[in-house]
Amino acid sequence: MLRTRFLHVLAVMIVMSMLIPATIFANEQSELASITQERTAAEQDSSKLSSMNPSASQEWALVDRTAEQMYRKIVEGDANGAFEILVQLEKALAAPHLFDEWKAEHIHVLTDSYVQLKKQFHAAKRDDDALEHAVARFRFATDTITHPDQPMWLQYADILRNDMDQMLQAVDSMQWKETSLKWLEHMDRILPAASLQRSANTIEMIQSVVALIQQSHQSKVSIEQVKRTLQDYEGMWMKELFGASKDLTTFSVNNEEPLPLRAIIWLTCIVTVTLAYVAYQKYRDDEEQIRSGPWNPSS
Repeated sequence: MLRTRFLHVLAVMIVMSMLIPATIFANEQSELASITQERTAAEQDSSKLSSMNPSASQEWALVDRTAEQMYRKIVEGDANGAFEILVQLEKALAAPHLFDEWKAEHIHVLTDSYVQLKKQFHAAKRDDDALEHAVARFRFATDTITHPDQPMWLQYADILRNDMDQMLQAVDSMQWKETSLKWLEHMDRILPAASLQRSANTIEMIQSVVALIQQSHQSKVSIEQVKRTLQDYEGMWMKELFGASKDLTTFSVNNEEPLPLRAIIWLTCIVTVTLAYVAYQKYRDDEEQIRSGPWNPSS
């Protein structure tokens, strides 16, 4: 009985994964006009929002210089010197015009990366690698604010592609974990900066990919299934993150094409169905073990 219900649920999920994209296609067409209007309005405001007022610009320049000095100290192995600069950075971040005309989600991205940085400095047992990673995340974010046309985080495109190639070529679970952890580290390093310049849909897709890879480390989904998903969708999300849309980027306004809703739903459905299938296989194996156990009189 339980098995039959589970199969029914799984069948419904698979059917929905095929039907939902088709049903929303008409809605996407009707939304194109409103999207165009929104983009036009955004372009009209971009000159005002992408250029900060002189006071804020000077304040962010100071924050960026201070963050760069801190990162150099960390790279040189002078954690104590970097900690002294942290005091200067905290004062710079308290400037009165720093967050003028900022969106709430952008404020959250930057403050969260700063909080993570402070946690590493104040950790009971300091981890040098984790500290360098946290400082680099914040440094990329401040650079994105002061150099929105040529931010440093875009240089990670080739690095992430190489990481992905190594992941797809992994021959065993140990090699997969080693290469995928490297990819996760590099992606996490640039994610705050990317969040300041890319749409919420693009960032959500990247986070879905991150979650899928992390689930493979917990054996919740097979490595081969993750590889197939990455091969199918890598080109799409890499283009959204590093592709032609980067030329349209300004700091405060997202002028890029919105990620197709069908693509997001397809990826979500693939992850959901994959996890459901894995859960069913585990349930079937457990049931088989119970039936064949010594406590079963018929075994």
